[in-house]
Amino acid sequence: MSNVRHLLDQAAERHRAGDLPAAQRLYRSVLAGDPDQAPALAALGTIAGHRGDAAQAQQLLARACMLEPNNAAFQHNYGEALRQLGQWPQAEAALRRAVELDRGLLPAWESLVAMLRAAHGQAQAANDSTRADALARELASLVNNLGNALLERARSAEALQCYRQSITLRPDYAMAWCNLGNVLRQVGQVSEAEAACRRATTLDAGLAAAWNNLGNTLIEQARFDEAEPCYQRALRLQPDFPQAEHNRGSGSLFNRLYVPTHDYAQIAALHRDWGVMRSVPQGRRWGNSRQPDRVLRVGYFSPDFREHAMRHFIEPLLACHDATKVEVVCYAQGPTGDAFTRRMIAYGHRWNWVHGLDDQALAAQIERDAIDILVDCAGHTQGTRIVAMQGKPAPLMMSWLGYLCTTGLPAMDYRLTDEWVDPPTEGAAPDTEALLRIAGGMLAWRAHETSPDSGPLPCLEVGRITFGSLNNIHKLNPVIVSHWAQLLLALPTARLLLQSKLLADAGAVGRVRGLFEAFGISPSRLELRPASKDFLNTYREIDIALDTQPYGGGATTCDALWMGVPVVTLVGDRPAGRLSSSLLHQVGYPQWVAASPSEYIQIAASLAQQTGLLAQTRRDLRLRMQASSLCDEAGFVRRLEEVYRVAWQRWLQIA
Repeated sequence: MSNVRHLLDQAAERHRAGDLPAAQRLYRSVLAGDPDQAPALAALGTIAGHRGDAAQAQQLLARACMLEPNNAAFQHNYGEALRQLGQWPQAEAALRRAVELDRGLLPAWESLVAMLRAAHGQAQAANDSTRADALARELASLVNNLGNALLERARSAEALQCYRQSITLRPDYAMAWCNLGNVLRQVGQVSEAEAACRRATTLDAGLAAAWNNLGNTLIEQARFDEAEPCYQRALRLQPDFPQAEHNRGSGSLFNRLYVPTHDYAQIAALHRDWGVMRSVPQGRRWGNSRQPDRVLRVGYFSPDFREHAMRHFIEPLLACHDATKVEVVCYAQGPTGDAFTRRMIAYGHRWNWVHGLDDQALAAQIERDAIDILVDCAGHTQGTRIVAMQGKPAPLMMSWLGYLCTTGLPAMDYRLTDEWVDPPTEGAAPDTEALLRIAGGMLAWRAHETSPDSGPLPCLEVGRITFGSLNNIHKLNPVIVSHWAQLLLALPTARLLLQSKLLADAGAVGRVRGLFEAFGISPSRLELRPASKDFLNTYREIDIALDTQPYGGGATTCDALWMGVPVVTLVGDRPAGRLSSSLLHQVGYPQWVAASPSEYIQIAASLAQQTGLLAQTRRDLRLRMQASSLCDEAGFVRRLEEVYRVAWQRWLQIA
């Protein structure tokens, strides 16, 4: 068997290299020893098909499919061979079997679409309207499914095109309208997304996914109160709808962090209410070794082991943990990875893909791994699996990084923070977790692999100060806009540059302009841009960055500082509004942290009048940042490991 495996590997290597004669010889050698080797039969069939010998391809692939009927790739190639032979009913059956086995098999969906498109064209040419209409409806369904498969691979533009084609074929197709709304929201076209979702609910008021997606489009527009009934309706229609359940539960809690009319005590109370029905089972016991000084097994759960702003904070942990003190186990939530995922995997820690596991299976996996300290990096954000953690699958559980708020989960022992995000006070914090403050700052930041230089101070070239913010415009509200408006009114020549995904949408742009106009700021003083992969270069046009409130920046603050741009922040009433304060203290610029709205405006206005200081800061800030504790990855991880050890020894004393 090992010799057969070796020959198959050699053949596959030659096949990939394009040396088909050598590959064929090796595949035939495999079959000479074992004529029932389905991979060799399928590969020879594929090669025959590529050479135009559809009959031989069909024979070989039919044999492979008989031996391995549940292999989606074999079924797809078999269907292709049948299609080339003109055996369309049989080809369609094989291709449908392929996508039944693997809903994400793009080539099979594309082949099915091509077949039905051709049949539809023939029916139209023959003026067979009955058959053409039936095929159009079927084709609309297939094109919609192709769009879903493309979206799974983050190919949003192609998915969008598929959904539009599906609707053209079948204008009353509610699911295609629903999916169109979903992808339009993802690319920032929220006004059109809302219209598409409303169209879906009109066509099929019983389609739970349409109500859920409508709620999502309203959330993107910060219309939180309107979104809640949409999620409730989705759940009435489909009680086991996990996305709607998340949006009504965790999603709703997360969205409260953006609302300035709720103080932190109110927000924490809502989280506690959520956690009331999720108490830890009585008498919970774990089999973990109780040696106080042994290597601790620490599990990190995150949906962001990938190209994401959070990776800049997560990667320092994976790079710097001391293997003599901590054994790392990663739990990655997400269907696929990317180049950054592969880089993180290369650090050599244990890695578990948990996207396909249900809550019970995920909890069982964590418990089997004998995790001592489970660190949840998601909280109630998108990709959370916090419900899986309610049974406390590890003796110690901590919340860190991704959710700057109490989780409300009784099983969560601690929230990792620092003295600036959660300043020590005389009164007890409203969190359900105890607070563990990491000395010197609650995180470290890894810089971008490549980034432009800071460039000259923009105001010296354009003759006016440009304030800017690249925060998500979810964080805009009348309170922060009023502060920014007062600043712009005090500096009549200054302008404000905002860049965010949703500013690709004309409706969102109109709403932002209207918000500023209400405070006396002409649209001519605003530059509103959609998000760009080249966002670091945007900072070369900004003199001073303005942080948002009550939900402030994190990664955006680091990006601005890295590009030499001062960030002015207002200390908020909640942890989510105080991370920039922590970052600025770590980098050494506490003078940019305001304690009141008037001081916030005064600091920004004063900086705007000191162009010499701004120019010097622009030259020095990246070097200052590199030399600061914020970029001292190893130092931060050592301090974090000390916190883990203290918490572990404390648990041993009371467990």
